[in-house]
Amino acid sequence: MKAVLFLTVVLSGVLAVTAVPVEAVEPVQGTQELKEENQVVENEAGVLVPQAEEPEMLSAGEALSVEGRFFDCPAGWIRYKSSCYLYVSAGRSWTSAAANCNSLGATLASVHDLFDYSFLQQLTSRGGGTLAWMGGLYFQGWRWVDQSPFNYNFWSAQHTVSRYQCIHLNTRVGWSNNNCGNGWPSICVKNTDTC
Repeated sequence: MKAVLFLTVVLSGVLAVTAVPVEAVEPVQGTQELKEENQVVENEAGVLVPQAEEPEMLSAGEALSVEGRFFDCPAGWIRYKSSCYLYVSAGRSWTSAAANCNSLGATLASVHDLFDYSFLQQLTSRGGGTLAWMGGLYFQGWRWVDQSPFNYNFWSAQHTVSRYQCIHLNTRVGWSNNNCGNGWPSICVKNTDTC
């Protein structure tokens, strides 16, 4: 620790001795015209720099993430990770729910970890529901309709696939497979390139 402190003091001294003073520069003729034409201003050091645009005002308690500067979700959709999600409260069969999402440029939601599933459970709860269709279905094995790998599961119950081929979430427990004809709410997802 003493060695680090010693090196810091020595380096500070060397930098102070080798620093070259900066001389003031006379402004170039015609800078006023340059300022007006290109919307430039002088900074504290007298250097011409582009005029900064006024930052977008945020309401109290709102923060704009770096990611938020590049895309926004459509009205009513909620951003999570790099996608936009919509809870659809209208009860529909799984097939009708998938078609509805498709008409919105989306698919039924898939899940790839516990955080994804927890987010979908919260989204469903906030929408006033307890069950919602997700994009899982059985066709020669469990699959997601968005073609992503079915590499995570959180079954609370698994019924026979001969009668129950569609996956729904439950806000109180894990997901389950059920009759695809049941009229339940659903969750759609759009990726950032389609938002």
